Amino acid sequence: MLDVILIDNGMHGLRDFFVDGAGQRYRQARIGRHWQPDFSGADLVIAPNGTDHVALHEARAAVADYLDEGGVLACFCGFFTPWIPGNRWIHDVGRPLDALTFDCVEDRLGLLDGVDLERFAAGRHGIRGGWACGRIETAHAQSVVLRDSHGRVVMVADTQSTAGLIVATASGPLGDGAPDQPIGDGDDLSRIYRNLLNVVRQRKERQS
Repeated sequence: MLDVILIDNGMHGLRDFFVDGAGQRYRQARIGRHWQPDFSGADLVIAPNGTDHVALHEARAAVADYLDEGGVLACFCGFFTPWIPGNRWIHDVGRPLDALTFDCVEDRLGLLDGVDLERFAAGRHGIRGGWACGRIETAHAQSVVLRDSHGRVVMVADTQSTAGLIVATASGPLGDGAPDQPIGDGDDLSRIYRNLLNVVRQRKERQS
């Protein structure tokens, strides 16, 4: 059973996408005044879309300590403050989005297993830009998992910046509202998220 901390700043409907299941249980770390989070013991810490990155910048020492102990951090939101070690997010919406495509650079962890990149993250009328309204600048080129057709890094899996694992998207949301049900056709966002949980389980098994 995975112990997952979900950072929560009160956004309505957040738990609809992070539902307890047979393999994971969530506990919320609610952001408030004088927030001092304790991530110790968690198998995974998630900063979901809509996270308060000012608060996380103030708590960056706790994040760094957790990662230095071998923890796993996942950020599915544009992190406009530099709180993630070795990586920086840049807001970038000045590109056409109607023909945006995604290419796998290197997927050492299997995060994209079973994902069809030909139709990945396509919304109405085929526009996909909502999954990447920026880019990630990473200190480690070997961490890059996905680039878009503008050459922007939109997903990293970083095992170099710390003793842990950092999986970050360039604002692309991930989650799973029905974790014990089969994944629907084309639901690649849930598929990537489940792949991430499998990576965390494998790390936990190796460390036990």
